[in-house]
Amino acid sequence: MQLYCCGCNKEFPSACMEEEMLNNMGEKSEDILLQVNDVKYKKNNGQLCVAHKKIGWIMDNTDSFAVSVLYTNIKTQRISPEGKPKVQLQIILNDQSTHIFHFTNPNGRDKQVEERNQVKERLSQLLTASKRQPPNELLEKKRILEENPRLHRLYQDLVPKNLLQPEEFWKEIAAAYKKNLAPTMEMGISGAFLADIKPQTDGNNGKVLYNLTPEIMLAVFKTYPAVKKKHDDYVPHRMTESEFWTRFFQSHYYSAHTTSRSEEVFSECTKYDDKEWSRDLSKIVTDPILNLDNIYETPSFGAIRPGSSSAGSNYMHATMIKRFNQHSQNILKAQTRSETDRLYDEMVAKNPEALTNGSVPPVPQPKNKKARLQEKLVYDDLESESSKGASALQLQQKDRYLAGPPSQSSAEPAAAHQLQRLNIELSQVVQQQWCTDLTSVQNPQLAHKTLQLVAERCRECRSDAPLTNGVVEELPLELRRELCAVYGSGGELLRHFWACFPPRTPQLVAKLQTLHMTLNNYHQATLRPFQEKAIRDYNCRSGILDHLLHMFHTASTKYESWKSRQLR
Repeated sequence: MQLYCCGCNKEFPSACMEEEMLNNMGEKSEDILLQVNDVKYKKNNGQLCVAHKKIGWIMDNTDSFAVSVLYTNIKTQRISPEGKPKVQLQIILNDQSTHIFHFTNPNGRDKQVEERNQVKERLSQLLTASKRQPPNELLEKKRILEENPRLHRLYQDLVPKNLLQPEEFWKEIAAAYKKNLAPTMEMGISGAFLADIKPQTDGNNGKVLYNLTPEIMLAVFKTYPAVKKKHDDYVPHRMTESEFWTRFFQSHYYSAHTTSRSEEVFSECTKYDDKEWSRDLSKIVTDPILNLDNIYETPSFGAIRPGSSSAGSNYMHATMIKRFNQHSQNILKAQTRSETDRLYDEMVAKNPEALTNGSVPPVPQPKNKKARLQEKLVYDDLESESSKGASALQLQQKDRYLAGPPSQSSAEPAAAHQLQRLNIELSQVVQQQWCTDLTSVQNPQLAHKTLQLVAERCRECRSDAPLTNGVVEELPLELRRELCAVYGSGGELLRHFWACFPPRTPQLVAKLQTLHMTLNNYHQATLRPFQEKAIRDYNCRSGILDHLLHMFHTASTKYESWKSRQLR
């Protein structure tokens, strides 16, 4: 599925984010962000070029790129260990294929490592930017087209062919579909997203490598807002992206043994998290199931409850449990924060005047102990539906219930004299109350003319009809599909056109004018070429689109009559 930008008609997702690079790299000098000489690929010397949307390698004494890879097709990158004699950069694609570039600067190994690190840092930044999700507005538009096939077909017939601008399409035609769009379910955060990183150790020098993806970075920012703030303050002004995340994995968030360099950055984050933890504990209402402040198990009967001295002896255990609880609480807060914003938006949409500026939606009241236990023990979606609202049937006389009521066939038939008397009474009523009236019948001459007209039309239809049962049945499958698509798109445009009448508001007038121009463009760009193709390639009769053309002509006549009345 392709979406197009509102301003430049570029395909989604490049629209509204970056210009799509349809031409070869190097045609524009500003496209090249970094160029490194003396780089070998498969034992051939050449140049490595890093651009906005792709990375490429060109062999010496040639004008074309031998290797050109889009950032969207790159899964990850790796560098050669420090102990190896060759300074290399490996690019792993989504299909598990690889490209290895060997840096061979004649000035020595230090210069080779410096150039390799420059390419690695710039490539890391570009990979992160390319894997960002498109704006929510574009995702919503894509979802609307996926859930409405007829609207999707109309979009393909109008927007890519420049018959209608994208902003006019979403404003005039697809506005009604947005109102009926079901709410989306936001993806949550895994509680073990830090454990899923799975660092790898280099066998030569013991260097630890972390495979950090944009999804994990987003989860860290949602869970720890203090880290997000530090990232905005430090990157890229005071340190690089790689250095920031290296210190993060050396901090208390990920490692029990912190370093002084990491604490220089994240020491304030610890104070901020402690304040947030204290604030969360103060806000939590007494809950018989959830008690974050109690980090010890309840002692059994007769055992001595650990006092304050046990907290000092088991300080490491208490700190670890506290950090686990704090991590889980932050994940729940990140999800609850988005749900609160969604609830607030729904309330404002339903009644904008109900909530004043600065007010928040009401927080649900805590439930009692019995209700909380019921939530933990009973799952409504797993309960059997047959058990709900069922009532037992108690029968006092079972034989009577199974046999049913007695039939009326056992009643005695009426006597002969009774039937004769009823027949005489019915004849008298008919003779006295019913009489024929032939004065108000239809004129026989007009009836004769009507029958002649109907017979003549029937003969015309039989003469124009094909030998098969219908036109659609004799068409090839491919042409039949195109015919259905043309009728569907045209009918959708006509439906929106007739919905503008009567145009009593300036918005309806503007929409009516836009749709009238769109109908004319659709007739010239779609209907006429399809009709010519059906006659030329499939030997179809010329009236294959007569019905649809008649509807278009009726709509054009209606618009011209309305416009003439406006000029009076």
